[in-house]
Amino acid sequence: MSRDLVIRVTHHEEAGCAVLTVMGDIDRNSCSLLRERIHDLVSDRHTQIVLDVGDVSFCDSNGLRTFLSGMTMAFDAGGWLRLAGVQGHFERLLRMTDLYGFFSIDADVVGSLEYASRGGPHSP
Repeated sequence: MSRDLVIRVTHHEEAGCAVLTVMGDIDRNSCSLLRERIHDLVSDRHTQIVLDVGDVSFCDSNGLRTFLSGMTMAFDAGGWLRLAGVQGHFERLLRMTDLYGFFSIDADVVGSLEYASRGGPHSP
């Protein structure tokens, strides 16, 4: 059973980043929503992005491409993109595709916010 994709955006001004909480399935039918949210943030100069993926229930190759393109968008704009809460199916997918080490991954959003607050690359 497919779970609709839900994305919630929270701005953490003190850490200088935006957190996108992503819940549900990321597949060919829903990945455009995630891509649009990331694009909107980067266009608005919010280029330090944390994707909280702890509640991602499914991700296919279209979703992986969306994560990779989001990371590229943020990097090209002088920022970064980190994943927080990688677990379950999504963690297995990243490991099987050898992309786990490619992404910057934190155990949870708190770890990502600490990274941002410490002045990670390109932090204000």
